[in-house]
Amino acid sequence: MSETSRILVVDDEAAICEICTRGLQRYGYNVISTTSSLKALDIMHREEFDLLLLDIRMPEVDGLEVMRQVRKFSLDLAIVVMTGYASLEAAIEAVKQGASDFISKPFTLDNLRLAVSGALAKRDLARERARCRTLIHLAQASEELASSLNPEALVRSALQTAMAETGAHRGSVMLHEPGRDILRLMGGEGLPSEVSQGYSVSWDEGVVGLVMRSGKSLLVENIGEDPRLEGVNLARRDQYTNSSFLAVPIRGGGKVLGVLSLSEKYGEGRFQNSDMEAAGLLCNQLAIALEKARLFEEIQESYKRLQEVDRMKSEFINIAAHELRTPLSIIMGYSMMLRDELSDSQKEQAKAIVDSTFQLSRLVDDMTNLRYLEAGEVSLTTQCLYLQDVIPEVVDRCRRLAESKRQDIYFVVSADLPPVSADREKLELILSNLISNATKFTPQDQQVCIRAEAHDRVALVVVEDTGPGIPTEEWEHIFEPFYQVEDSLRREHSGMGLGLPIARELVHLHRGKIWVESQVGQGSQFFFTLPLYKLDAVQEEV
Repeated sequence: MSETSRILVVDDEAAICEICTRGLQRYGYNVISTTSSLKALDIMHREEFDLLLLDIRMPEVDGLEVMRQVRKFSLDLAIVVMTGYASLEAAIEAVKQGASDFISKPFTLDNLRLAVSGALAKRDLARERARCRTLIHLAQASEELASSLNPEALVRSALQTAMAETGAHRGSVMLHEPGRDILRLMGGEGLPSEVSQGYSVSWDEGVVGLVMRSGKSLLVENIGEDPRLEGVNLARRDQYTNSSFLAVPIRGGGKVLGVLSLSEKYGEGRFQNSDMEAAGLLCNQLAIALEKARLFEEIQESYKRLQEVDRMKSEFINIAAHELRTPLSIIMGYSMMLRDELSDSQKEQAKAIVDSTFQLSRLVDDMTNLRYLEAGEVSLTTQCLYLQDVIPEVVDRCRRLAESKRQDIYFVVSADLPPVSADREKLELILSNLISNATKFTPQDQQVCIRAEAHDRVALVVVEDTGPGIPTEEWEHIFEPFYQVEDSLRREHSGMGLGLPIARELVHLHRGKIWVESQVGQGSQFFFTLPLYKLDAVQEEV
């Protein structure tokens, strides 16, 4: 209860009005009085009060009828009735009409103060209970809003909840159209027939435009007479005469997204501050839900564009690989013929051409392999393989590149390592890509090591280099197609970034795992696993 609560005293005896007014003002209340019940009704239509102190016996309109009239537009007004003709029947009837207390004349100022403070406390308690009920309903509505990503459904749900909580007969939600000073109707209830979905207004028009521009809620007692609306273009001002109106901005992301409007409260009542508070809370939740829906739509659109780019990339790789094979075959054939026919002094130059052609051919093969892997068009022909046999053969083929950088490649494979279940061609490609990657980043005069051992019922293979290392945040990305840790314009090492993605896909086809562990400045270790042959056979039999 606030000491500045506004009280209207109504009694046909001027002396009673004066005593009540001066007595209550001593306790800090804001009090006005009148001896006319008709004037009292007119005052309460124009102004808000917290409590009505009312004499039951009035010459123009009796107190009980005043109470009935007041309850049509002010449901939570605290009322204390007073009379010199006290009776049980009168008290019961006054309580039925919503009186909080009943005092008999003559009364002391203490009696008056206790009755007024008690009535205001009851009013505040009732408001708090109503507020709690509203918050519960809004929490339930928020759960519904959080579960939807459809803007139309979000607006419809929020509007229906707002109208139910405030008792509005009409309601609308208009959202700002990005890039234009226009508000477009996204949802409406009880609107005129000429106003339908998609209806739009300029945001310099009407009450919604005023709220949109100011970003502040607006509670109007009478649209036709409110001085704040002077100069505002109201297309149907005559239809809203004596109508209460509530408009609340929908704020999100630091800007106003739109306006929730409510009008024509049921029961000829007027919207209260509590209605504006409830609508404001609901608008906050609606703004969050709309922003989430917008972000989801943007993500969906970005995903579609990404899929299209990915499709175009795959198509480009497929076409490029196909178109490059024929000219590469011709270049390779003639360069090998020239190498064999030239004199010794020229053979080294021809050999460089042949080596470059083979390098380009491997890149084309990588592009083709990646395309087939991504399309799921690669199958395995597994067999019983011993890594003790496969690893040395692959290492021998990779030594040529290592020797050109004065590197040493060595391997350590347990003699009793059980066989694995793998496709030999695909396994050799996995090893070749990982070893090639290691030699590429290992400095001159350094070593590359390959280790294989049984580990936790699988074969574990490790390719270890002494290169620059990979930052932790890059570990997952290096297995993505075309990804390069180095800047494309300043990188020192060649390659298209396809070796590791191909190795990853082939390991996954073998039902294995592949990962990297690295520390900047201290090299990297690439791990992958393969199923052991005996274990694999048992699983397939089961």
